[in-house]
Amino acid sequence: MKKRIVVAVVTGILFSVMGPAFAGSDEKGANEQAVEHASDQAVFHRVSDWFSTVGKGDEEKKVIREKKKAERASRKAEKQAKEKQKKADRELKKLKEQAGS
Repeated sequence: MKKRIVVAVVTGILFSVMGPAFAGSDEKGANEQAVEHASDQAVFHRVSDWFSTVGKGDEEKKVIREKKKAERASRKAEKQAKEKQKKADRELKKLKEQAGS
């Protein structure tokens, strides 16, 4: 019985806190303020950068961060190129099947 009461209280608190966040706005997408303060880097990238630069000098930190950022960008570009190639291969295969039918 106590567990149900605790769950009900926690649920009530969550709905009272989160309710205003979802109500009253017909717009879809992120809040203007959130977009304004958003970062290009994900949190886990920033955390891993912090761990790799903790205790180092400012110049060394800058070099490490730039190197990691460049590596991430190249991996992202490779991934996008592979996805585009897969998409093109699928389209080509689909066109060949249509032409053969």
